[in-house]
Amino acid sequence: MARKYLALLRVSWSLMMEYRAEIFMWMLTSLLMIIMMVVWIGISKGGPVNGFSPPDFVAYYMVGMIVRQLTAVWASWELDFKIREGQLSPLLLRPIHPIHNDIAANWGEKAIRMVIALPIVVAVLVLTPGVRLDLSPGTIALFLLSIGGAWMIMFFLDYLVGILAFWVSQVSAFILLMEGFRVVLGGILAPLQMFPDWAQQALNWLPFRYMLSFSIEILTGRVQGDRLWFGLAVQFAWGIFMILAVRLLWARAMRSYSAVGA
Repeated sequence: MARKYLALLRVSWSLMMEYRAEIFMWMLTSLLMIIMMVVWIGISKGGPVNGFSPPDFVAYYMVGMIVRQLTAVWASWELDFKIREGQLSPLLLRPIHPIHNDIAANWGEKAIRMVIALPIVVAVLVLTPGVRLDLSPGTIALFLLSIGGAWMIMFFLDYLVGILAFWVSQVSAFILLMEGFRVVLGGILAPLQMFPDWAQQALNWLPFRYMLSFSIEILTGRVQGDRLWFGLAVQFAWGIFMILAVRLLWARAMRSYSAVGA
């Protein structure tokens, strides 16, 4: 399987290099985080807001930019198109599940995103006085582990939504609905610390926090000790749940699939 993934990654990298401009345009969707950072900095100039000063908002949204680039997914759009147009049919004849092509394509695109985003984020963090990040090796390792968990939730939830195209003619409404939940409840519009206590408690159990906010909280030192290990356990539990849900729904879809060329 490792050799197959290396081959898929090489193909995906070559393909992504042909669409560099399109990837850059997709990255511009992260401008919402920049806008919200500016808004919250303006609000916090009169004093800290729920423990966040202007440098804290800079750290939160800049780290969030990295997390969002590393967890960005679009498999649902591709799967919806392939199912409706019958392009999935020849892929089913290959000796490898079609999901592996989408995973390789998603991973291959990350390098291009990071080449663009990382220098900008590092420059902003270095030039902003008062920014506090926990950059100890242990924290960085846990941060990267949490990004892996966030990607699991994001990708397989996205793929789960895409599978709905086997039964629904258009899944774009479901995709946009999930994106809306992620923007509001994942910590893009505002850090989750701005929410009421009851909402924060509920979000500790829902998957949305673990798509973005949780990883940011690790690197900014806002979650530590038992709370951190609890968060990782919940995050990977959701990731495993999404994987199992995809497997079950895919198996059911294959029993009823019919399309052009199927």
